[in-house]
This record gives sequence, structure tokens and C-alpha cells, in this order.
Amino acid sequence: MVAAARSRGGSGPGGDVLVSWAETLSGRAGNPARGVLRFASYGRVSTEDWQDPETSRARQLQQAMMLVAGAGVVIAEFFDTGESRTLPWARRPQAAALVAQLADPERGWDAIVIGEYERAFYGSQYASMAPLFEHYGVSLWMPEVGGQVDWHAEDHEQTMLALGLSSKREITRTRVRGAIGDGGADSGAGPVSGRPPAVRVPAR
Repeated sequence: MVAAARSRGGSGPGGDVLVSWAETLSGRAGNPARGVLRFASYGRVSTEDWQDPETSRARQLQQAMMLVAGAGVVIAEFFDTGESRTLPWARRPQAAALVAQLADPERGWDAIVIGEYERAFYGSQYASMAPLFEHYGVSLWMPEVGGQVDWHAEDHEQTMLALGLSSKREITRTRVRGAIGDGGADSGAGPVSGRPPAVRVPAR
């Protein structure tokens, strides 16, 4: 059974179906079979994404459960609504709640699964969080590597680095486009072109 831990909102239209699917993976709702990994999923949606929070949440949870199907069952969910990816985990309410449970041996889950990289990490955030997960013996599963992240595999490390740089460039492009759009609207100067303004030379 997925224990929903969200910062805002209730279960979405597809939530009950996803919960039922998660329960069937263990063979008995709320009681995973011995040897089956128990997962906590993490997801996020922000106002920058212009997406319906419940639709996004359901899609991310579905992707997470598809990734771990056959290996384990999602029994807890942490989902931040309205929080930017640029915020560190300590400043996102549900991400912080997940981290707070890492040191608790009775937390009830063994691993973390994320449906999409950019919902969890930005820039160098992965490099900051990975040692913490490893320290507490919690594995991380992500679709970008096809399953469990190998903390010491060079190709996985390079993949995470590339994804971090890509997410940072995406945010930078979004901010630049917004700044250009706002500047044009405020000045009334019209569209911005790459051609410099013409200079009138006085007649002699």
C-alpha cells in the first residue's frame, strides 16, 4: 500500500488505480514478501512546469512503479508541490521529510525510486545526496540508468553529471527567455532582434 506523504493536495484521479497496482506487486497489500525491496518514491512538481499537480504526480508514480516492478513494491510516497528544482532537498518539505527518515531503522523502506531525474535533482544536488543515501545503506533507483544506481560505476556517475548540467541549462534558458519577454513588454520596444540599431550620420 502506498502511504502518501504529499505537501499539498489529495489523491488524484489515477491515484487509486496506482495504489492498487503497487499493492498487487507484493502479493498481499501492505505486507511485501520476504526478499522484496520496499521502496519510497520521491516526486515533485513546481509552478514553473505549468502542469496539473495530480496528473504529474500520478505519471511520476506510475513510472517509478514500472521501474521497480519485479524487484519490489512502493510503500511510501513523498511528493512536493510548488517547489522549484533549484531548491536543495533540505528546503523542500517532503524531500526533507524523506531525508529525516534515513537514520530511522524503523522507517519501513529500504530504497528510494524516482520517476524522473529532473524532479529530484538539479545541478550538483545528486553529488551531494548520493553519499548520504550510501551511508545509510539506501539504494537509489532511476529510469535514466535502467534501475539501481551504482554509486561507484563511472558510467553512472557520468550520466548523473550530464543530467545535472542539462537541468541547469534548462533553467537558465527559461529564465533568459522570461527576462527577454518581460523586458520587451516593459519597454514597449517590440521584438528584440540580433541587428544593432541604425546610426544616423549628420550631413556635411
